[in-house]
Amino acid sequence: MKLIQRVISFLLLILGFALPSALFADPGAALFKEKHCVLCHNIHNPGTVFAPACPGLQGVRHRHSKAWIRKWLKNPAAVWAGNDADVQDINARYFRYRGSAPKPRESFMSTIIGKKVVLTDEEIEALIDYLWKL
Repeated sequence: MKLIQRVISFLLLILGFALPSALFADPGAALFKEKHCVLCHNIHNPGTVFAPACPGLQGVRHRHSKAWIRKWLKNPAAVWAGNDADVQDINARYFRYRGSAPKPRESFMSTIIGKKVVLTDEEIEALIDYLWKL
């Protein structure tokens, strides 16, 4: 019986190395890289650190609801224009991080709102699932 268990364990180990790692990857993590979110957001930084350019995503689930993130990922320009409490918080954190007060008509989004990333509803849900694990 022990021999059979060892053989099975050995085969599973070999198969684990032989199968592509993409089969085990988080689809949200893959999208995060594929859609180039990683160029501006760092998943290891807290939301008070805007490096490389945008807020860190560590603990994002404690700052925003899934519904808000869903709306943001669908149409960030519309959410930003709404200037809700979450938007005001992001802007305030940005200027605290930068160490200055906003000038008239200046905001955190003024530099990135022009970027257009189109996500399907399925991609948005995968990204939210990923962000909630951070």
